[in-house]
Amino acid sequence: MTIDDQESATLRVNMTRNSLGVITAVDEAIVELLGWKPSQLIGLPSIQLIHPEDELSAVSTWITMMSAPGLPRVWRGRYQTAHGTWQWIESVNRMDDSDEPVVHTSLTRVAVEQVSVEEELRARTQMLSRLSDALPAGLFEIDAARQIKFTNDRLHLIVGTPAVATVDAQFSSIVDEDRPEFEAALSAVLADQTVDDIEIRLRDPATDAKRVCLLSLRALTDGSGVVSGAIGLLSDVTDRVQLRCELEIRASVDQLTSCLNRAATLDLLETVLERDETTEPGTAVAFIDLDRFKPVNDRFGHAAGDRLLVAVAERLRLAVRGCDRVGRLGGDEFLVICPAVASASEAIDIGERLAKSLNATIDIGLGVVDLSASIGVAWTCEQLDPDALIARADIAMYESKRGGLSKVTLFDAIEAPVR
Repeated sequence: MTIDDQESATLRVNMTRNSLGVITAVDEAIVELLGWKPSQLIGLPSIQLIHPEDELSAVSTWITMMSAPGLPRVWRGRYQTAHGTWQWIESVNRMDDSDEPVVHTSLTRVAVEQVSVEEELRARTQMLSRLSDALPAGLFEIDAARQIKFTNDRLHLIVGTPAVATVDAQFSSIVDEDRPEFEAALSAVLADQTVDDIEIRLRDPATDAKRVCLLSLRALTDGSGVVSGAIGLLSDVTDRVQLRCELEIRASVDQLTSCLNRAATLDLLETVLERDETTEPGTAVAFIDLDRFKPVNDRFGHAAGDRLLVAVAERLRLAVRGCDRVGRLGGDEFLVICPAVASASEAIDIGERLAKSLNATIDIGLGVVDLSASIGVAWTCEQLDPDALIARADIAMYESKRGGLSKVTLFDAIEAPVR
């Protein structure tokens, strides 16, 4: 520190203000400190002299001081001089009696070295604050007691709650089912463990819709390496998850009929057949082939044929049980997967119900057609290969074709099935 800096630092100005921050008295040393005459400042709210970027910290210090009479509060910031420039000032503020609120303040210049440090810290703080607000994700900091220390604007848009003091209140919109996982993630990071991409769901209080977010956490430590808190990043991935679901649906659903497509049907059947036999004793499949479908295409065109297939899919979905699934293997062939079927007789009952649903007259726009189908049913209580079970149902379906229209045949009832 230079001699000039030392002399500047010893210059002290005494000021009094009322509870609103209005200057009520100031000594003559203010002329040397800031260039103002006392008469120019008395009656002026001191906030008018403070740099706009420093106003928030000045108000915060003022409120803290007012809430704790007798305790001095130190604030550093820029005061405007009479020449229009800005001077870094350290003010020590104290209010002794809240019943007669008079604030006693002493003002001193901040030395050049201190100003450089303050400016650097302020610039870094401002950069980090603006960077956090520019992030497309929610950012927050907590201490070891799970008190909120910092949040950016994006976080409040995501969680739907304003800035509050505690983690529980700030994240009150997390759905009940995901709260244990959220609590576990907080406990893990405060135990100095890394937390990456934990999926949690939040409920929008305005619409009650659910949003899907990814949470990542990193521990913060003090000078001795002890965990003092954590910083978290919350990313709203709802649109991404919805797109993923839509792509998965498109990959597994027949675009014309909205039934499962062939690949998804085979995958589902394999999963069903691998289930525990003790809990779900049997599985049935019904292989469905429409009767007289080719003449419909030949007479009315493929668009009319497509309308008929859509009508068939709708009727099958209405006829099956809640646990059954309808798949389209291709063309006019459908396969209904029926888990938890206790016996072959129950399987044939399901087939009869499907046949009845397809025994109807359908308007396809250009005319009406008499709809019917040949159905082959296969049932097993063993972990049979999916292709083998479908082959049995296919054999039974062809037996129905030979027996006449709108027939249902159980594979077990065929003698020496040979195709």
